[in-house]
Amino acid sequence: MLGGNSTDGSQARVSRYLLDYLHATTDGTWILGPTRVGTCFPVLDPNGEARTYLSLNAEGDHARYEEIGVAVAAALAAIGAAEARRPAPMNELQKLPSLDDGFEGGRIVTYFQPIVALRTGEVVAIEALARWQTPDGVLPPSAFIEQFNNQHLMLALFDHMLESALQFLADHKHRMPDLSAAVNLELAGIPEFGLADLVSARLLEFGTDPESLTIELNERLAYQLSAPAVEELRRVASMGVKLLLDDVAASFDAINRLPGVPIAGAKLDRRYVNQLTAGDHEQHVIRSILERAAAAGIDVIAEGVETQTQCDRLERLGCHFGQGYLFAVPQPASSLAAVLESPLAASW
Repeated sequence: MLGGNSTDGSQARVSRYLLDYLHATTDGTWILGPTRVGTCFPVLDPNGEARTYLSLNAEGDHARYEEIGVAVAAALAAIGAAEARRPAPMNELQKLPSLDDGFEGGRIVTYFQPIVALRTGEVVAIEALARWQTPDGVLPPSAFIEQFNNQHLMLALFDHMLESALQFLADHKHRMPDLSAAVNLELAGIPEFGLADLVSARLLEFGTDPESLTIELNERLAYQLSAPAVEELRRVASMGVKLLLDDVAASFDAINRLPGVPIAGAKLDRRYVNQLTAGDHEQHVIRSILERAAAAGIDVIAEGVETQTQCDRLERLGCHFGQGYLFAVPQPASSLAAVLESPLAASW
C-alpha cells in the first residue's frame, strides 16, 4: 500500500521496488503511508518533518528488522529531497490545468482510430485523438487546437489523451492483450523536466507495459528543444516506450535535431497517400521515402487510407501499416470495442 503526498515521481517508483524487496526477504508486512502502523520508520521530507512512514507489522521481535527499516526510510527521504531540489516545472500531475477551462459550451473528449496491418487488416494499435464535444456536435482539432498554444496546455492535452488510451488498454486487456496505443505530443510542448515521470506514473497507474505505448511527436508549432528536453525524450524511450514522428518525409531532418533519441516509426502523410493514383512519378517518390525509412529502421504508418487501391499499392511499395476511413472512422471507446472484434476489411 502506498499513501501520502510525499511519495510521487521517482520516490514512488523506487518505493514499489523496495516494498517488494522487503516483503520477499522478511516475514513482515510493510506499509508506506501517512499514518503510523505498528513499528514505524519515518521518511523525512526536505524540511525534516515526517509526513510519510514506513511501518512494519510482524510476529515476534521487530528489532531484527530495525536496521533495514531505517536504511529504506533514509533512502526514500534522500530521493524525495533530491526531487524537491530539482527545478522541475511539472513534477506533480495536479499542476496540469483542467482541459475544460476555457472551453465554455463543450469539453475535450477522446476518440480512437485503429491502426492496422495492411496485408491482413489485423488491428495492431489504436491512436487516441482529441475532439471537442459541444451541443452542436463533435468538432475536429482544427476547431480548437490553436488554443493549445503553451507548454502547460499541450502537456495537459497529452496527459488527458494518455489517460484515456491506457484506460482503454486496461479495459480490454483480457480480450486484446497485444493491443498497443499511440498518443500525440507536440514537440514544442516537451518540458525540460517531468515528462518521463508523468509517463511512468500513468503506466504504473494502469499497469501497462511501456512497450504497449507509442508517443507520436508532432511539429504543429516551431520548436527548439533544449538539451534537458531531449534528455527527457531519451528517458521516456529508455522505459521501452516507442517514439514516432508525424511526417516520414521530414523525419530524417527531425532525427538530426534529436541526438541520441531512438525513433521507431513515422507517419506517411495523407497527401502522399492521395497521390498514389496520380502516376508513376508520384509512386516513385513514395517508394523512395519508404525505402529510406526502411534503411533507417523506421516503421511507416500511412495516414488517410480510404480505398482498397491505395491500400494495395502501399503494401506493394513496402508500407506495412495504415489507418483511415477504409478501416474505421475515429470514434468513442464505446463503439470502438465492437469494431475491433475482427479484421477491418471484408475483402481479406
